[in-house]
Amino acid sequence: MQGDKLPAPVLPAQGDVKGDLKRDLVQDTPPARLPAASRAQIAPFIAARPNWDGVVTVKDGGTHHWLHISAGEVISMMGFLTPRLITDLGGGPQPDMSALSDTMSRPERLAAHLSSAVLTHDTAGITGHLIGAELAATKPYWLGQEVVLMGQGPYLAALKAQGVSVIQL
Repeated sequence: MQGDKLPAPVLPAQGDVKGDLKRDLVQDTPPARLPAASRAQIAPFIAARPNWDGVVTVKDGGTHHWLHISAGEVISMMGFLTPRLITDLGGGPQPDMSALSDTMSRPERLAAHLSSAVLTHDTAGITGHLIGAELAATKPYWLGQEVVLMGQGPYLAALKAQGVSVIQL
């Protein structure tokens, strides 16, 4: 994959900042790519807090990215197709917290939970189950961390329900 390989600074130490922000961030294992447009979106937050440590999430189209940041560098990242799946399965704008909790507790039942939610047209349940699976998979990212959530969406309530310190931008 082409781009700046992780770990990599969000902002370059010197040089053409605008030109460098036109490069994707890429990770070999697990394979992940943060498009340059999303890198540019988080750059002002990082520039204002050069020694900040925590997690930034940003949605790019149908992908939700989780970025572990330390001292201005992206250390690792994960991408999830949760927003695309919510749309494709007819999920709603907010998660059902009971569904979210059920799937976080038993992620191996995700497909069964989704089948029931789709059959009953439970749009909040679809969203809750999908976000619950994502939060279960990203727990090492958000547990004990400050999380910056870029943009609007169903993640704010879900993270707050887990007791996560969230800043929404």
